Amino acid sequence: MSDEGRRVFKMETVLGLVAGKAGADVSDLLGYLAQRALATEEEAAVAPMAKGWLYSQNPAFMQCGEAEGNYDDWVKKECGRLGDNVSLQPISAAELAGISVVLDKIAALKANVADLEETVAGLQAQVKELTPFKGQAADLEKKLGQSEQKVQGLNGDIANLKKELAPFNGKVAIDEKEIESSVKDIVSRAVKDALKALPVAAAGAAGAAAAEGGAMADFDAPAEDTSGGVPDTFGFGASGASDDGFGF
Repeated sequence: MSDEGRRVFKMETVLGLVAGKAGADVSDLLGYLAQRALATEEEAAVAPMAKGWLYSQNPAFMQCGEAEGNYDDWVKKECGRLGDNVSLQPISAAELAGISVVLDKIAALKANVADLEETVAGLQAQVKELTPFKGQAADLEKKLGQSEQKVQGLNGDIANLKKELAPFNGKVAIDEKEIESSVKDIVSRAVKDALKALPVAAAGAAGAAAAEGGAMADFDAPAEDTSGGVPDTFGFGASGASDDGFGF
């Protein structure tokens, strides 16, 4: 048998596989025989096939008794019979064909589980980051509800005000020209009343001044009062109603 690809193992390691023991050395042996890294559950599936391969390659292992009593004493006795080391070949591809399909499926499932676990870990991290904001979000939702109620109340107030203003619609418009005309009328009447209250000579002078200023060009001058009022010549030497020489 060719020595290519063979590997030497300690006899106590191989005896551990035969006895169904677990450990780092036995895991290393199983990985070598299956030519792939094996998880714990995969080792349990490969171990029976590995033992069968071992027996077929080295029939002397079939003569090993049960590891009863003290395990270390059993290993020491078998090593005395089989030797301290053993050279082994990996399990052939043909022998591994059936179980390799199962192992590949297990590996694919494990990869999917790993991806899901990573996704879950990421989501958990996000939840942890967002946890402090849950209270703030609830508070904002509460304030939003209160604000919406206030807006509804204000809209109701606005609607009521519109109803109150409805009767005044079209009646409160301001016409600047109309106001200006009304002011002019009021001023005009006031000036005319003031002129009527003045003596004839003073009223005539005031009317002339107003005419020159252009402010009251359309006012009518009051009629001359000839019923005993102040004469045309106003001053000393004039004869008034009392004929006292002062013109009053």
